[in-house]
Amino acid sequence: MPALMIIDMQQDFVSPDGAACVAQALPTVPAIAAALAHARAQGWPVIHVLREHDPEGRNTEPFRKNRPVCVSGSWGAEVVPELTPAEGELIVSKTRFSAFYQTAMDEVLNSLNWPELIICGTQLPNCLRGTIHDAVNRDLSLALLVEGCSAQTEAVADANFEDMANFGVRLLPLAECLTMTHSDSITRT
Repeated sequence: MPALMIIDMQQDFVSPDGAACVAQALPTVPAIAAALAHARAQGWPVIHVLREHDPEGRNTEPFRKNRPVCVSGSWGAEVVPELTPAEGELIVSKTRFSAFYQTAMDEVLNSLNWPELIICGTQLPNCLRGTIHDAVNRDLSLALLVEGCSAQTEAVADANFEDMANFGVRLLPLAECLTMTHSDSITRT
């Protein structure tokens, strides 16, 4: 059984008014919402990975110290309404690109018996890539929900998809994800 991991679909990254808007993020919301509805219907675990920083930028990357994003309690830190976590869904807070860096992600995945992961969100060259590298280093089976991943440009997205496919990450079209059942594996072709 896979788990759906949604990374950083917060107002600061998705909304055109966000402090660090990713150009392709907003158009991915319908695909992620469809995958989320399907995951819920199948009883798959859902993990929402969210940025959370203090207003002074003390727990952010050095290049963001003077302009922190996703400040705790702010509009920018809110999940876009279409993807709001449901009661009982898992939330992992992070302060860096990778969802594994100094977070509870290993404990969360251990509690789920280390499921296969279908990953989506924003943005491909940073948070998705950092998370995927760390997941690959843990020998996890991974798929990227193609229509549910974003970058600033299509060229950047395509280059990242190619790179990640070359190190074993499956590129999963939304249409195929929506046909998967509770017992399907992402490794099937």
